[in-house]
Amino acid sequence: MINSRIDAPQHELNVISSLLRDGAVANQLVDWSRADPQYWLRADHFKTAWLGDAYHALLSGGLKDIQQYLQANPNADPAHVTASAVIARMAMPYQQRAAAGDTSAQAALANSEYWAEVHRSIRELAQPTWPSRTEHARHDAYVVARAAEHPSATKDVPFDLSRSRGYDNDARTKELAVIGAVINKPSRVQQFRYRPSSPDASPYWLQPQDFGDPATAEIWDALVTGPDPAIALPAATDPRLTPQQRAAAMIGHISTRLYYNDYHRSTGDEAAKARLDNGTIQTIAEYLARASDPQFSPNPDNAGVYATRFILEPSIPAAVEDLAGRVRDHGLSDASLYQVGLELSTDLHALDRLQERLDNALRPYADPSTPAPTTMPAPDQTEGPSYTSRDTERRVLISLMQDPDQIHSNGPTRALAKQHFTQPEHTYLFKAIKSLPPHSAKDPWILTSRAHQLARHDSAPPLRPDELDNIFYAARTLRVPPADQYASHLVVMTVRRTARDASTAVQAAARQSTDPRQLLKQSRQHFQQATNEALQYHQQSVPEPTRYATHQASTV
Repeated sequence: MINSRIDAPQHELNVISSLLRDGAVANQLVDWSRADPQYWLRADHFKTAWLGDAYHALLSGGLKDIQQYLQANPNADPAHVTASAVIARMAMPYQQRAAAGDTSAQAALANSEYWAEVHRSIRELAQPTWPSRTEHARHDAYVVARAAEHPSATKDVPFDLSRSRGYDNDARTKELAVIGAVINKPSRVQQFRYRPSSPDASPYWLQPQDFGDPATAEIWDALVTGPDPAIALPAATDPRLTPQQRAAAMIGHISTRLYYNDYHRSTGDEAAKARLDNGTIQTIAEYLARASDPQFSPNPDNAGVYATRFILEPSIPAAVEDLAGRVRDHGLSDASLYQVGLELSTDLHALDRLQERLDNALRPYADPSTPAPTTMPAPDQTEGPSYTSRDTERRVLISLMQDPDQIHSNGPTRALAKQHFTQPEHTYLFKAIKSLPPHSAKDPWILTSRAHQLARHDSAPPLRPDELDNIFYAARTLRVPPADQYASHLVVMTVRRTARDASTAVQAAARQSTDPRQLLKQSRQHFQQATNEALQYHQQSVPEPTRYATHQASTV
């Protein structure tokens, strides 16, 4: 939801307004569970730059400045005084940088129109009539944080934690059973904790995206994994309260959070607006109250096992399929191969984290040991581009036969490997050229003998003599440009082909797999191959060269 008057997200404006009107709101934004309490909402969570600057200014002394300014000017307009105090604090970093000679900071300070507009906006936010409740600032702040970490592609929808992957009432019941078990006894959350290898990873192996229902995904985030979770409320562990009272406090926190989530996405999501209009949040609260009853599931103490078997494991095929789609998209993108490699390595890292979470999840019994293939079947590519260019492969081989020394010179040709050739005759001819001294690599008889020898060594099918003869004839009669002109294209095509094949194979396996652990293992092999192929080369993508027939310079 965008505030059209100030042109900023309403949830960001509400957080700043709440802090301006009541400095004690800052306590809602502190993670008190840490040994060194810190603010869980950061300035870089704000998408609107000046609001992020204002937030930083408020927490770095601005809140105290406001009180001092108000005491020094008791008869002035409080909103105006508040805005002046914040502006003065916001300007300090610019003044320090400007004094050090930073020309951009000097220009920013000189932009009086900008500061006047910010002052006007802050003055409006400081008005007691601003439409937000300071006691619920934590829920506006949650939307700010989640919008930064899980932004939605839908206009006016701040964030999406998960997507629906299809579920039924039985699946939803089991998801509610896990949630209810933690609400009933927050200490059960220890079943979901682990020590991730990545310092920025969540310490919980069950994540919102594992839930099939987006509603239960947001409930789990509000209860456990998100910032300011319900299990961290003082009431959640207050020994003076009954279990029912503790559960009611957590359910109230969750319900309010869900309400704010839907409120801030209601202008861009008709379903969210309908939930607000229909009182769905109240119905969810009633479901949570029933789910928190110890009799809701056979044994609430088995919540971790339920989560593994009925939530995490069923989610893995869909998660792997999504990652496979990203591998395809990145691999086929028109970017430098180095950038493609970085994107693919990010996907591979996501797969590793998924594997790590599954390895740390609770399992009631060992899975039956069933032999599984070490590789997935070759993908059937009947549609779309083949990402092969046998004419280009021939041009490279012809050029190398005419000048074998190219294979050792710096440039794209030196990066070529057997996987860049898709036709067996081309693969073994290339291997033969690499294995022979330059004077022998020019001799078609020696080259033919060596190619056949290498093919027999690999137990490959016999090479076609006609294809070899055509290449040898072209090498004698045509003059082609240096191999570098074509080698880059072969490399790019190989990266795209490898990413496409890996994506296709993994997606097909994800739709058929019954063993999530085997699926992850095999998927990683494919993702690793695609990533390595891209990271090995840093050349830019190049268009396919024209056919070598147009480059004939002379005949022999």
